Amino acid sequence: MKRAILGLVLVIGSMAAMAELPVETIPKVETLPSSYPDTWVFAHDTNFFSLSDAKVVLVDVAAENRNYKGSLPSSHFPSFLAAATRSEVYVAESIYSRRMRGERTDLISIYDKVNLAPIGEVILPGAKRGMIVTHKNTLQFLDNEKFLLLYNFTPATSVSVVDIDKRAFLAEVSIGGCSMIYPSKQRSFGSLCGDNTMLVTHLDENGKQVKQERSGAFFNADTDPVFAKPAVIDGIYYFPSFKGMVHPVDMNAADPAMPEAWSLLQEQDRQANWRPGGWQIATAHEASRRLFVLMHPDGENGSHKGGGSEVWIYDVASEKRLERMTLKEWGVSIEVTQGEQPFLVVTNANMDLDVYSADTGEWLRFIGGRAFETPFILHASR
Repeated sequence: MKRAILGLVLVIGSMAAMAELPVETIPKVETLPSSYPDTWVFAHDTNFFSLSDAKVVLVDVAAENRNYKGSLPSSHFPSFLAAATRSEVYVAESIYSRRMRGERTDLISIYDKVNLAPIGEVILPGAKRGMIVTHKNTLQFLDNEKFLLLYNFTPATSVSVVDIDKRAFLAEVSIGGCSMIYPSKQRSFGSLCGDNTMLVTHLDENGKQVKQERSGAFFNADTDPVFAKPAVIDGIYYFPSFKGMVHPVDMNAADPAMPEAWSLLQEQDRQANWRPGGWQIATAHEASRRLFVLMHPDGENGSHKGGGSEVWIYDVASEKRLERMTLKEWGVSIEVTQGEQPFLVVTNANMDLDVYSADTGEWLRFIGGRAFETPFILHASR
């Protein structure tokens, strides 16, 4: 009996303590800093299971828990880009008046970094936006983030030019036979072409085309194509090839330079047929000038999208391999944060994120659950 009375007293006391909790304000809205820490990463979830419900999820890869910081919606194979000079992020997307059918509208949706709330939009003419599986180089800045460039595919290829300050569409530039957007540090951008060259488009201060010119051939698409997803260090684009070459393209000047290609492989690697593979296959830590490439053994024709079991790390100055990092799980995409103690973030075959030390290769943590479905593209904060 005494135990029963004591238990009843404890229950009543607990209920009284609970009753004294302050009333929580509903809704309770948190805000984010206008400039993000360098350990925050945007995981762009294309959501193959419901393409109209894609999203971009913001996570802190350095945190032991509570990694999730927020998300913003996107739709139908969208492209994403975050500004460094202003507190804004951009989503190029397509929506339909009846959700999955009806009148199509292409637009650039503009979100505030602090609230992840929409603050503006730019309607794009012609329903031309390239609705393809997301690449980083389908949406890029130009001229110190004055212009936003968007890749179109109808199937003719072109680039839309948007003035970010004026929130206005300016022009469409044809890049027939070529694809993607590789900005220079000048007011020009390159596009990869089927004849093994780079088409360079020059714009004026109003976003209009001034001229176009084509580089010489710098790879061979018949014998060893390049991935259209390079890593960038100080204005130099490093394009890996299917068979393990690296083709640098220096976009610092208005006209690109093509330094000599070099190999990722040593002789024993060639014997085991190691090759690059995956979706976002290469990334770089700019301060240390290190190139990270996702690799797999027993490569063959068609294995270039299959992912990899290791990440190989190179010093681009010496063109030598520094480390081989064995992954805990098979990798599909990789990204490196840009801080003094960088993290390597890997989208694994389970469509979750594995976080490693980029310096030591140590596996640190897993981020996943139901936060995202298919995070194929990762964007480190800059």
